[in-house]
Amino acid sequence: MSDTIAEISRWVDENRDDCIEFLQQIIAIPSPSYEEEQVAEFIKEKMTEFGFSTSKTDTLADAMGVIKGRGGGRSFLLNGHIDHVPVGDMIDPYSGKLMDGAEFGDQGEVIYGRAACDMKAAVAAMVLAGKALVEKGIRLKGDYMVAAVSQEETGGAGTKSTIVDSQFLADVVLIGEATNMELSLGHRGSMKYDVIVHGRSCHASAPERGINALYKAMKMIEKIKDELAPSLPIHPVYGKASLAITQIEVSPEATNVVPETCKFIIDCRNHPEFTDYHLYEALNKIISELKTDDSEFNATVIPSNIINERKFSGFYTDPETNPVVDEVYKAITEAYREPQKKIWTFATDGRIYAHLGIPVVGFGPGEEKYAHTQMDHVRVEDFLDTIKVYAWLACRVCGVA
Repeated sequence: MSDTIAEISRWVDENRDDCIEFLQQIIAIPSPSYEEEQVAEFIKEKMTEFGFSTSKTDTLADAMGVIKGRGGGRSFLLNGHIDHVPVGDMIDPYSGKLMDGAEFGDQGEVIYGRAACDMKAAVAAMVLAGKALVEKGIRLKGDYMVAAVSQEETGGAGTKSTIVDSQFLADVVLIGEATNMELSLGHRGSMKYDVIVHGRSCHASAPERGINALYKAMKMIEKIKDELAPSLPIHPVYGKASLAITQIEVSPEATNVVPETCKFIIDCRNHPEFTDYHLYEALNKIISELKTDDSEFNATVIPSNIINERKFSGFYTDPETNPVVDEVYKAITEAYREPQKKIWTFATDGRIYAHLGIPVVGFGPGEEKYAHTQMDHVRVEDFLDTIKVYAWLACRVCGVA
């Protein structure tokens, strides 16, 4: 056991510069959601070059690679997304440059760029772990599988495509979303609601003739922010439910017209004790209270999924009932250090596999707080250590022939 870990670690140390360059190459390829084809092709070609048994892309620009095992072991799938959010005001977002981490409050060198943390570093580590296994001649019993998927940031269509169209599934799944090198076992659910506040339009020069839907919406937004959000319940595993109003728009969109409708969108991260139904009821309660105080107030709540409004979209791989957690925990400890068990703040594609009954764990470089920010980066040493962890996890989960 220790000899194999040492061999993997030595390979990463000897190929340090090449590993860093590979990540920089992936960061350098822009891949906002729905524009992942170029980076998917690059990753597919590299998996072939690195000795994967098979590699391919599909119509949604998902790249999938397999190192075929000899048989008799479990298959192990590592999933990471290759799409990213817009770069916004980020400076040199595709540079992938090496920087002193002190600028971000980190020690040592970091690799900077859009999607470095969320989550091309983990994807690069998955592919490089496969290369390490091949070049060190470590033969696995089960299959080692990598899914570098598209459209995660917009709902998970890429992962769903790999499952439905390619039947790309395994006995154990690891999600490489940022965990700051800890072991993640799940996350809260995610649900969205539209709230449409109704008014009456008129010429802006005589606002008293209408009912300004934007002004009315502001009243409801204040109650949501000051009363509903702070009162959301806490779950012993998932923590506190949270919500935020993320978008607002009016109609008609004219600068000289008092708006007749105002729509705002609520993003809520929930848990089993605070379902879609509970939020729906809470919002309608606020509307009733506002109507009591203001006869002109009128609003409609529209759930994002009316048919399955009670469904929970989060997941948790319970260590008490799933022995895979302990196996992964021990493997990470052997290859790196003893990790803390946690859950992600945000949602991941892990929920898709978990809802199929597959055990899902999470481990990846980078900190959640840097995802979707102008400070998107990953520590170099964490990235390199992740390669070692992924390769050793493959040995542990798949078995060595």
